[in-house]
Amino acid sequence: MADHDRIRIFLFQGDPVAQAGLVSTLAKYPDLEVVQSDAGFACDLDGKLHLDLHCFDVAIADYERGIALAQAARGSTRSGFDPGGRVVIFAPNDREWAVRRALGEGVRGYILVGCPLEELVRCLRTVHSGLRYLSAQVAQKLADSLSMDPLTCREEQVLRLVVDGMNNKAIARRLGIAVGTVKSHMKGVFDKLSVDSRTKAINAAAQRGLLRELPCADNAARMSSDSFSPAAHHASAAHDAAAATIG
Repeated sequence: MADHDRIRIFLFQGDPVAQAGLVSTLAKYPDLEVVQSDAGFACDLDGKLHLDLHCFDVAIADYERGIALAQAARGSTRSGFDPGGRVVIFAPNDREWAVRRALGEGVRGYILVGCPLEELVRCLRTVHSGLRYLSAQVAQKLADSLSMDPLTCREEQVLRLVVDGMNNKAIARRLGIAVGTVKSHMKGVFDKLSVDSRTKAINAAAQRGLLRELPCADNAARMSSDSFSPAAHHASAAHDAAAATIG
């Protein structure tokens, strides 16, 4: 096979064992050529990824490296280079928020560690052709989520604190909002997750992977319009009295 017919693969894995396995595995396919493998980030002091995006056709990366690579590719597009969004994330994480974030960053392929070898190769070829490829499990989760309303940022903050074992009063103090407002947010969580208790809400959030592994926006909460002040507290008193008891 001529060199120009081969799909040039760049490996960007943090696990050296996984990386070595991918190098060995992909070498078996005549239309795939591993042109570079690098387990580390090439970053400047500001954390910006530096990589020659012209040197490969498709990149396989773990989750965080895949996100960084997609961001770097998008930045290069703005400067005149079109990488075609050919980044494939190869990771064990199939949580809803993680997949949505990856697709939002421009990742074109998302497959799970442990998938059949032929699926991995099919994904690479599909993404190289300019199409998207999601593993069946990931695609099913996204399809199921389309019928569900997403949690708001504040609902997610409240639910995270419920997971931490806080009651309504403690959550109100932490976020600087009224207890009645906390109850309203919990009602929204219950409705969106189709549950009727805190325990069921925690279990549902865990199953869907709704609580992002990002710093909880407590600082943003303190700066938001809900931030605690005597005026805000008094203004929400009527709301507290009228709110239904949740949890």
